[in-house]
Amino acid sequence: MILTGQLDSPFVRRVAIAMHHYGLLFEHHVISAYDDFGELLALNPLGRVPALQLEDGTVLTDSTLILDYLDRLAEPDKVLLPEVAAVRAHLLRHLGIALGLAEKAVEFRTETVRRAEEKIDAGRVARIRAQIAACLTWLEAHTPENGYLAGDRLTHGDIASAVAMTFILAKNPEHLEAGDGGAEKVYPNLMDHRRRCETFLAFRSAPFPDDA
Repeated sequence: MILTGQLDSPFVRRVAIAMHHYGLLFEHHVISAYDDFGELLALNPLGRVPALQLEDGTVLTDSTLILDYLDRLAEPDKVLLPEVAAVRAHLLRHLGIALGLAEKAVEFRTETVRRAEEKIDAGRVARIRAQIAACLTWLEAHTPENGYLAGDRLTHGDIASAVAMTFILAKNPEHLEAGDGGAEKVYPNLMDHRRRCETFLAFRSAPFPDDA
């Protein structure tokens, strides 16, 4: 299998981490969603990352759909989304907010860095900031002080939350510095949870690029 996209994308990175966790062998094709847009369009008509090419040539797109497929290849004791309905619903709720945070964090970068200054919509940027702040507040309130979302077991929700936090810390840490004391006091559960996740071998095998 071939995974396309850069690891500074939280969506590419969550797929890579899951693949390492599952012990799945894959090649990593590093291209930029911006600088290599033409090449990416040939692979994915939406021009987005990640894209995963299977051994038969089929190309899957969208991180959640890719992981839905990969979950079927995993050993039962490693699956990152439990089948028990009540536990699954809890994790899906958390996963939805964490993915929304990642989406808005990337959108903020697009609006404030990629767009020409005279074309930046201040109202839109303010709305994105508010969405990011609301997601962070919700996730902080629903993230355990110790362990992971399903106790001592890593899940897709944990991965999505951690990669979003790492992205924000690297790209726009000001989102985490509201109030007194900075991120460690405002979002202690999220910050500790991110650190715990980043110690996993699967995370260290797909590190956020230092030069991103």
